Amino acid sequence: MLRLESNKLTVLLTSCCVYSMRSHVGSIASSNLWTNIVHALAQSGVINALHADVELVNNGDKSEDASVLVHLLRVSRNHGYVSLCRQLHGYVVKHGFVSESRLSNSLMRFYKGSDSLEDSHRVSDEMPEQDTISWNSLVSGYVQSGRLEEGLSLFLELHRSDVFPNEFSFTASLLCTTENLAARSMHLLRDCETWHGERQCRCGTQSIGMSSLLPAQGTINLSLGLWFFHQTPNPDTVTYNELINAFAKAGDFNNAFQILKSLPNPNSSSWNTILTVSNQEKLLSFSPQCICQALDWTEYSLSIVLAAIAALAVVPWGSLIHSCALKLGLDSRVVVASALIDMYSKCGMLKQAELMFWIMPRKNLIAWNATISGYARTGDSTEAIKLFSRLKQERFLKPDRITFLNLLAVCSHCDVPLELTLGYLEMMINEYGIRPSVEHCCSLIRAMVQRGEIWQAKMVIQEFGFGFDGVAWRALLGACSAGKDLRAAKAVAAKMVVLGGVDEDEYVYIVMSNFYAYHERWREVSHIRKIMKD
Repeated sequence: MLRLESNKLTVLLTSCCVYSMRSHVGSIASSNLWTNIVHALAQSGVINALHADVELVNNGDKSEDASVLVHLLRVSRNHGYVSLCRQLHGYVVKHGFVSESRLSNSLMRFYKGSDSLEDSHRVSDEMPEQDTISWNSLVSGYVQSGRLEEGLSLFLELHRSDVFPNEFSFTASLLCTTENLAARSMHLLRDCETWHGERQCRCGTQSIGMSSLLPAQGTINLSLGLWFFHQTPNPDTVTYNELINAFAKAGDFNNAFQILKSLPNPNSSSWNTILTVSNQEKLLSFSPQCICQALDWTEYSLSIVLAAIAALAVVPWGSLIHSCALKLGLDSRVVVASALIDMYSKCGMLKQAELMFWIMPRKNLIAWNATISGYARTGDSTEAIKLFSRLKQERFLKPDRITFLNLLAVCSHCDVPLELTLGYLEMMINEYGIRPSVEHCCSLIRAMVQRGEIWQAKMVIQEFGFGFDGVAWRALLGACSAGKDLRAAKAVAAKMVVLGGVDEDEYVYIVMSNFYAYHERWREVSHIRKIMKD
C-alpha cells in the first residue's frame, strides 16, 4: 500500500525524490493532497517508474491498494492527465487489479470521457465479472457518441446476462433517433419490466430522466416520451421539465402548456425552454387571454416566469406576461410589480421600469435595486444617485450589498468623482456594516483605473483581502487593457501568472497578446502565441 506522510509528500514528489517515498508512512485522506500527488507525478514523470521503483503496492492488501489507485485515477482524469491514466491502466493490468470493479469502472469512465470507446470496451472485457455500473458506462458511451446501434446491441447483451439493469440502463437504451430504434427500445423496456418484475427490478416505473428520450441527432419521439411519462407514478419536477422541453422544441406549445399546468410546483427551469425555443411568430399567435387561461397563475408563478424572462431578455414574452398580470389584477402586488420592474430593467426598457416603480403603492428593496440597476446599465449616474438618496430616506428600508453594488457599477462606468465613489464604499462599510465582496472590489477597481489610479487600485485588492483572488486581478488587468497602460498591465499579468491556474494563464495570454498587438509589438505577440500553442 502507498505509505506516505502527508506533510512531506508534496516536497518529495516535486523534488522527484521517488526513492524516498518508500520510507514514509501514514494515510492520505485529503482530496487536495491527492491532487498535489497527481500534479507532481505528471510533471516529474515519476509515474513511469511505478512498475519498478515506486512501491505503490507492497503489503498484499488489495482493497486498500485499489483505493489508492482509484484516488489517483479520479484526480488524473479530472485534471486531464491522459498519459498518466493510461500508465495507471497498465499498472492495474500488470499487478492483477482487474478484478477490482472500482478500478475498472474508473478506467472506463476515463476512456469514455476521452472518446476512446474501444479502450473502454477493452477494460470491460478484461473484467472477470461485469457489474451494472460497467454495463451502463459502456452503453451510455456508445449512445452519447451517436453509435446507437452498437449501444442498443450492448443493451441486448445486458438484457441476456445475469446482471440486472437499473433505471440508468434504460435511460441509455431509450436514446434513439429512428422509429425503428424507438420501437426496439420500447419493446425492450416492456420486455424487461415483465422479465424482471418478480425480481423487483421494475425499472420502467422509476423516474428515469426524460432527457433520455431526446435524440442524439435531433428527432424527438414524443409518443415514447409520453408513454414513459404516464408509466411514472410520482414524476418529479425535473421529469416534468424535460417533457415540457421536448414538446416545446417540437413546437407543440399547447401540450407544453398543458403539462406545465399539471406540474404541482413549477420553477423557472419549467419556463426556460419555452422561452428560449419559441420564435416570435409562434409567440405572437398567443393572446394574453390564451396565456392567462393556459395556467393557474399566482403571484409566485408570475414572479418565477418574469425572473426567467429577465434572465433571457425575451421582451415579447415580458409584454405578454405583463398583460396577463393586468388582466388577472395581479400587477399591483408587490412581488409581481417588483419582478416586472426587474424584468423591464434587465431587458433595457427603462421607461417602463420607471413607470412601474413610481406607480407601486408599496416599494420593496427589490424594486429600488432593480431601478437603480437599470440606471447603471444605461449609464445614468444622476438618476441613480438621486434614487439612492431617496432610498436612504425610507423609514423601513435600508440599502443592502446589491444596492451598493449597483451604485458602484454606476460610478465605474460614468464620470463620477472618485472621492464620491470612495465615499459610497466607506458608507457601505461604516454606516451599514456591509463587508465588501470581490464584486464591489472589481467595480471600485474599474472606477480607479478610469481615473488613472492604477497603483492605488492594486493596493485596494490587497487591503480588501483579495490578493489571491483571480477575479479581482482579472478586473484590474482588463481595466489596464482598456486604459492602454502597458506597464501596469505587464505587472498585473506577472502577478496573475504567479497565482497560477490554467484558466488564469489563458486569460492573461489572450489579453496581453491583444494588448501587444494594439501597441504593434509583434515580437511579443509571436512569443505569447507560441507559449499558448505549446
